[in-house]
Amino acid sequence: MVFNDTGNNANGGSSFPFFGLSNFDSKTLKETHDTYDIYVNNEFVGKKILLTQSENVNDVIGFLKKQGIQDVTATVNGDHYVIQSDDLEHVKQVLERYLQND
Repeated sequence: MVFNDTGNNANGGSSFPFFGLSNFDSKTLKETHDTYDIYVNNEFVGKKILLTQSENVNDVIGFLKKQGIQDVTATVNGDHYVIQSDDLEHVKQVLERYLQND
């Protein structure tokens, strides 16, 4: 295949079609390995690393609720995920194990 100086091959087609994606919207793709600092009642517990497109930081609350902890709410503030709970020590223990095994 012969290429000219415009990046097109001699037959008129682009040699690298993925470089010319003008309709590509990078905002729709999740950043690789998004990381959130997890806090319970403003006490740092650990980091949650999102490894796949399907993971979401709100999965942390879903996990807690599956563990029978229902009195939790959470907010995202930049890269901080702040969980509020009346059962601070129990929630911290559960989250520490979860984040270690994650």
